[in-house]
Amino acid sequence: MAFIKFIIIAVGIYYLLKLIIRAMFPFLVQKTFDKMQKEANRQQQEQEKREGEVTIDKNSNTKSNPNKKDVGDYVDFEDVD
Repeated sequence: MAFIKFIIIAVGIYYLLKLIIRAMFPFLVQKTFDKMQKEANRQQQEQEKREGEVTIDKNSNTKSNPNKKDVGDYVDFEDVD
């Protein structure tokens, strides 16, 4: 008799969780979608440039090779006595 009672309770809990998940899933998906959309809008606003604004973007290549020293152009000169 205890086994049948356990099966009935387990099936009841299964269907209750199934119902709760079906009710909550659309809400969670909508909330996640709204967060992603707000983040995309924020990034787009940061990228918009105003007239006369100066931005400097560093290349990621300098981080990949720390031994490379790019200090400027080489100028050949002659010694004057």
